[in-house]
Amino acid sequence: MNIRQRLLLRRIRRDDKSLTEIALIDAKIGPAATCKLVQALKDNTHVKTLWLAGNNMGDEGSEAIAEVLKCNHTIRQAILSVNGIGPAGALALASVLEEEDDDDEKAVLEVLCVGGNNLGDKGAAFLADMLRTNASLIELWLRDNNLTSTSATALAQNLQSNVALQELWLGGNELGDEGATSLAAAIHEGCCALSVLDLSNNGITDVGARTLLEALASNHHITKVDLSGNDITDDEILRNINSLLEKNQKRRKK
Repeated sequence: MNIRQRLLLRRIRRDDKSLTEIALIDAKIGPAATCKLVQALKDNTHVKTLWLAGNNMGDEGSEAIAEVLKCNHTIRQAILSVNGIGPAGALALASVLEEEDDDDEKAVLEVLCVGGNNLGDKGAAFLADMLRTNASLIELWLRDNNLTSTSATALAQNLQSNVALQELWLGGNELGDEGATSLAAAIHEGCCALSVLDLSNNGITDVGARTLLEALASNHHITKVDLSGNDITDDEILRNINSLLEKNQKRRKK
């Protein structure tokens, strides 16, 4: 750890009330230093945001953060993108965010960003299962994680029983038309709380876009669906989707 990082560690341990976020982006500090920093947060009551993207923390760092979240109920946002996190790290995070009726302490994390990692369908499945009981997450970022339609199906099934998640970011994966169709079923008739759905760069064609259009016709909550970078050629479908989204935006303003 360099001098700046050691000073940061000292402030965390001191529970400095002016320190409300940890910002170490692309510092590449590795798993050992990451673990040392986050372990110091166990008794911290002021840090609310962890900006730890690009630090090569791997599953070890992710597991350390999960351990801290078990006892720290101040942290609201964890940005852990581009860190080489795999299924094991995803399982650790999902486990601490699951909520059961008899839990003494409920999860409080509101934003989890694990984009640009190596979750794959296995890692995404753990996070999807977590959504079934979690009532704190508002945003979940899973961009660029080599996800396929299998992940979309798992997410869609659990979204239908989730009342909290408002934004789901899935851009840069391989969901395809099958994945789009699964997610369309989840948003049909507004049976989930989503207002933002990112499906950019996912190999979706007119077929998948049409199923989303049909679902949006009966959903009054979603105000943004990003379909950029896909293989949609029917401009009328896109115009109709945008028209429905605009109507929903006006409803929310009333």
